[in-house]
Amino acid sequence: MMNKLKKIFKNSFIFKQIDKFENRYYQKKLTNTEFTILCPNCVGGLIYHRLGEKFNSPTIDLTINSDDFCNFLENLEYYISKDVDYHSTRDDGVPVGIIRGDNIYSDIKIYFTHYKDFDKARDKWNERKLRIKKENIYAVMYDIGDFNQEDYEKAGYLSDENLKKFENFKCNNKVLLTSNPNHKSKYAYYIKPNYNGPYPLVYLNRGITGLMQYEKEFDFVGFINKK
Repeated sequence: MMNKLKKIFKNSFIFKQIDKFENRYYQKKLTNTEFTILCPNCVGGLIYHRLGEKFNSPTIDLTINSDDFCNFLENLEYYISKDVDYHSTRDDGVPVGIIRGDNIYSDIKIYFTHYKDFDKARDKWNERKLRIKKENIYAVMYDIGDFNQEDYEKAGYLSDENLKKFENFKCNNKVLLTSNPNHKSKYAYYIKPNYNGPYPLVYLNRGITGLMQYEKEFDFVGFINKK
């Protein structure tokens, strides 16, 4: 019953007005524009949407697992120079693309979570990768070792090797959102998981005020404003 009431409220006029107010609030704080967010799940796209900024990144409406995403960052020029081939379709209908590696570079898979048609997803990837602002890049990553969601392909545990790749990636600013309060990385930002919603470890649960968990606990505007 409570979940049904929440759903009704989130589709209401009042909720939409609250959301518009919050958008304006964050947009007024923003001093940096024309930036690229590289992120292995939906958070990057949600930040763009909240700030009213153009999607200057191919990593929108998709998920990439930790190994592949860190390889993507480490060899960004190579992977954005290649096209995405069709790999498969998951049981839930999500199309999966693959960027082929060679003897040096590994294959990476891209799960186009919010698409049903692979060709449309590939076209958007190729369109948005051309918008990457190489002098204004921000990277968001996760290290959540107690990941317990059914969708194992979402970003989860970060190995020491991948952590090194992430830390070596050159960009304006980066953050490692983690459920570990004692994480050793200087880029780590601890957010305690909230298991009262469906996305406790990717911090996407939306509260009654319309704010998602990462928005309430992480200063994402300050993160983007830092150059």
